[in-house]
Amino acid sequence: MEKDIAKLHHEVLWSTVRVKTDKAWGSGTLIYSGPTGKKDEYATFIVTCFHVIADNIKIEKKFDHRVGYDIKKEIRIPAEVEFFYYEKLSKCLGIAGSTKADIVAYDEDTDIALLQLKKTSPVEFVAALYPRNKIDDIHVFDEVYACGAALGHEPIATKGIINFMNEVVEKGIEYWMSNAQIIFGNSGGAIFRYSSERDKFEYIGIPARIAVNIAGFSSDAITHMGYFVPIPLIYRFLEESFYSFIYGEGTYISCEEARESYRKEQEKLLIAKFGGSPEEEKKHK
Repeated sequence: MEKDIAKLHHEVLWSTVRVKTDKAWGSGTLIYSGPTGKKDEYATFIVTCFHVIADNIKIEKKFDHRVGYDIKKEIRIPAEVEFFYYEKLSKCLGIAGSTKADIVAYDEDTDIALLQLKKTSPVEFVAALYPRNKIDDIHVFDEVYACGAALGHEPIATKGIINFMNEVVEKGIEYWMSNAQIIFGNSGGAIFRYSSERDKFEYIGIPARIAVNIAGFSSDAITHMGYFVPIPLIYRFLEESFYSFIYGEGTYISCEEARESYRKEQEKLLIAKFGGSPEEEKKHK
C-alpha cells in the first residue's frame, strides 16, 4: 500500500503544475524533460488546454517587409508555470518555483496546447504517456485519477472511472468522459490510468470541460461528468506539430529541423500569395 501511495505522488500529483496567463489560470502536466543534443541543455514540455493560454495569443496587423503589405501576425506571450513543494509525499508547503514557458504549439479545435519551459535544466517528475499501440486496451469502467489546480487551488486529485468514450461535443471532436470529479481550473491537467502490465500510472487525457445544467437563470456544474481530450488526439497533435520525439519517435534535433523546414515552406506560400515586395523579388531572382 505504501508503495502504491508513493507511486501516485511521484507519477500523478508531482507531475501536475499550475499555469497562469494574463487573464486566466488552469493546470498543466509535465510530459517530457530530456537532453536536446546540445551541450548541457535540457528541454521540458507541458501539455495544457488551448483555452487556458488563449488570452496570451494576440493577432495584430503589422507591416511585413517580405511581401510589402500589412498582414496579420501572431504574437505569443509566455505563460507562467508554477511548481509545488511537497514534504512527506502529501504536504504541499507552497510554490517551489515559477518559470516562464513559451507557447510552442496549439490546436484550438482539439483544445490542446504545448508549452516549453524557458529553463534548460531537467525536471525530475514527468508523466508517462499511455503507449500509442495499446490504446484499444482502455475501456469504460477502467479506474482513473484526475489531477489539477481546481479553482486555482494547489493540485488536488480525485478518483473515478471512465464512463463514456466517444462523446462528440462540438466541431466533430471526440471526447472521453470520467466521473473523477473536476471543476474550473482542472482544465489542462491530467487523467491517469494504472497499468499493471507496466506497473505505472499513465497519462490518458486532458480535462477540458464539464457538463453544465441550465435551470432558470442559473447554471450548475455537473462535476462528475468531466470531459477530457483523449490520448489519441494528443498523439496526433504532437505528430502534426513535429514534436514526436516526446513519445519516442525521432529526436529533439530532427523534429526541430522538420519544424524549420515546414516554416520555410509556409513562408514561400505566403510570399507567393501576396506577390512579394520589390526587394524580396530581387532577392529571389
